[in-house]
Amino acid sequence: MTPRVDGEVHTFTEQGLYDGLFIMWDEESGTYWNHLTGEGLYGPLAGTKLPVQNMLHSTVGQTLALDPDALIAISDHERASGRRGRGRRGGGGGGLMSRVRRGLSQFFLGTIDELDERRETMDVGLGVWMDEDARYYSQEDVMEQGRALLDTFGGRDILIYYDPASFTLGAHFVEADRVWWEDDTLHLSSGHYILDGVMRKEDGSPLRAERPLQVFTRWYGFALTFPDTEVYEAPEGG
Repeated sequence: MTPRVDGEVHTFTEQGLYDGLFIMWDEESGTYWNHLTGEGLYGPLAGTKLPVQNMLHSTVGQTLALDPDALIAISDHERASGRRGRGRRGGGGGGLMSRVRRGLSQFFLGTIDELDERRETMDVGLGVWMDEDARYYSQEDVMEQGRALLDTFGGRDILIYYDPASFTLGAHFVEADRVWWEDDTLHLSSGHYILDGVMRKEDGSPLRAERPLQVFTRWYGFALTFPDTEVYEAPEGG
């Protein structure tokens, strides 16, 4: 990674754990950074915040639908190509995922002071944040709400939905008061719809909808990064 810090290019590498999450370190200043918030944690630039953007789970098809000229890097490594672990839902890496499902190892737990017990440690979901506000949506709750739900976040209407193309949750700011599925197409009352993870206009052309900062992650990591996060609770009878 080579983002700029105060106009100067810095070289970042993954270096160590903090609160059970990997942190970044830049060679030029020797500062350790939170990779989600862009905040300097330790070192000469501690307290400094870098601009951050979403790093979304996506497919090649979704990327090309939004940018036909995008360059796609394809690895010939057998794990990246899916030749290992084939037949498992979601692709390879079965050994790693089985360890993750069992819980955090002592190696990770040794970097954590206290876990937030409002959700199960390894619960998976979508965390969204804006300025000082943060909210966590458990995938289990979203699925129980019919794979999609409308909420209000930061004073704006927000759509949280399960993307069957990437097997992850995603969020968009929307202007809609109702959403519904027809097979794998998610329709919005605004006339827009989501197909294969791409928001589209009524004529079918891709729409670059505004998205909040978001991460599809484990509960423990989001709660430790945003200790004051809200947790979405489905309305009674919903």
